[in-house]
Amino acid sequence: MGTIESKDIGPYGCCRSYFVESFGDLFYLWIQELGCFGNDGLLTNIEVYRLDCEAMSWRRVESIGNDRSFLLSGLYGFSFPSMEGVLQGNCVYLVWSCCDSERLFKFCLDDMTISFFQILPHPTKPWCRAFWSVPASIQSISAVDESTLPDNLPSTELSKINQPDGLDKHIEDGWQGSCLMPWDNLPLELIELVASNLSLVDRIRFSAVCKKFSEVSSPIEQAKVWPWLMHMSKQDGTCKLFDPLRCEEYNMQVTPFDTDEERHIFRSSKDGWVFVSAGDDDDDIFVINTFTEDIVELAMFEGSYSFNGISFSSSNPMCSDCVFFGIGSSENGNFLGVHTWRHGGDDWIEQSLEYDVTFPAGFNNPVMFCGEFYCLGRKGNLGVFDPTSDTWRILDKPEPIHAEMDLLQDDHRGREFCYLVDMEGELVSVFLRNAASPPRVFKLDKINMSWVEVDDLGGGALFLDFRSSYGVASPDGGRGNRIYFPRYSHDRKPAFYDMETKMYRPSLYDLKEPLNCVWVVPNLHKNVSAASI
Repeated sequence: MGTIESKDIGPYGCCRSYFVESFGDLFYLWIQELGCFGNDGLLTNIEVYRLDCEAMSWRRVESIGNDRSFLLSGLYGFSFPSMEGVLQGNCVYLVWSCCDSERLFKFCLDDMTISFFQILPHPTKPWCRAFWSVPASIQSISAVDESTLPDNLPSTELSKINQPDGLDKHIEDGWQGSCLMPWDNLPLELIELVASNLSLVDRIRFSAVCKKFSEVSSPIEQAKVWPWLMHMSKQDGTCKLFDPLRCEEYNMQVTPFDTDEERHIFRSSKDGWVFVSAGDDDDDIFVINTFTEDIVELAMFEGSYSFNGISFSSSNPMCSDCVFFGIGSSENGNFLGVHTWRHGGDDWIEQSLEYDVTFPAGFNNPVMFCGEFYCLGRKGNLGVFDPTSDTWRILDKPEPIHAEMDLLQDDHRGREFCYLVDMEGELVSVFLRNAASPPRVFKLDKINMSWVEVDDLGGGALFLDFRSSYGVASPDGGRGNRIYFPRYSHDRKPAFYDMETKMYRPSLYDLKEPLNCVWVVPNLHKNVSAASI
């Protein structure tokens, strides 16, 4: 019969794999975790392969079919016909133990999103994990179809709801015509004041209102910007951009992503530029401004992408003196690797380090602060890389927040997610244990070099994700003291933690999170390449 070729199966790493037989086809599922945390990892990706019996090789597919669902638990999985209101077609359901509970995850292959529900109030051990049992006869359960939920009310309806009583009568009596002047009669100074408070998308549309509005100088460059969640579900070049402050979504076509030959995975972002890995082995990496399609090609990796975090030194990565920096460590922090690349280099330069003080690097982006790369460890200590001297050091202060933490202990504290953000010249760290516990926020006291826990952000907002995180001092519309996450509800409401009410809004359960996403700040500036400088 021969052997099955497996060279086309996606990258190696910490993952769970399952074989599923479905209606005469054999599928192989590859589910990736963030870090090697045993049965307590963050699920970040799913790939599906179907066996080509003629070629005896695995072929990657984007769908299992709308007529079926896959049910996974432990080390096994099986296929079951989809049922309206019970099992959604083209979805993979996985029972998974997490730090706060036993969860049921749903991978939707239509839009490549993941969501989860709590099925037990506490995690279980692998040998007593919940499993699937399907009775011979199942009656369909009446449920609300998610696709029938109404979208947000259009702006015209919202404005009518908020109108004061009697306004309609004034309009009917001719009040509107006698009191309102044409837009082009407004003084230019007033128009510029209005324009200065518009979002990026509104700025782009602003000049099309009338000739007078087009006289405003540099409307796009001066627009207010904040992080948008960019995600991509198919390899057709279409990126979706979700504005969490306006609850609006836009589509953007990015030509380099329109290919069937390579898969593209978002790794990090900074100043509107996105790190993207490509290739079957994730060994090709480049930086792209998806708004201008400027690209910086970096040297390929010897192996697959394996950084805990990656960033670059300059606001313009096309500058000849820009330094690209990546960090990775072993789970216990005994071994550390820092990698650098500069324009013109053929390879990434690696430094393998061992210290008496352990530094288990967190899964977050390094922050360029005071001319050096600051990295947050999972225990809460800081490591610093100086790109001018190519030296690495672990700071004695601030002292770790979890000084005695055992990264492999059973109480799951070692599984905390941690984030590092530069917000208006202040270093802010955030530690988040699970979906039921509030995040802990610390600011670095630079005088005493100590972490100080805070219960508000001074009107600012944080946008957190393990790929990249941002801080905004004065977010649009008074949406301060919030911590936003890369999730949203079925009706496009963003997920955030309100530091004033001490509540998640909405609850993090049953929210959709794109698998291939990254926070990105829109940047429409064309840049000069390193060769031109």
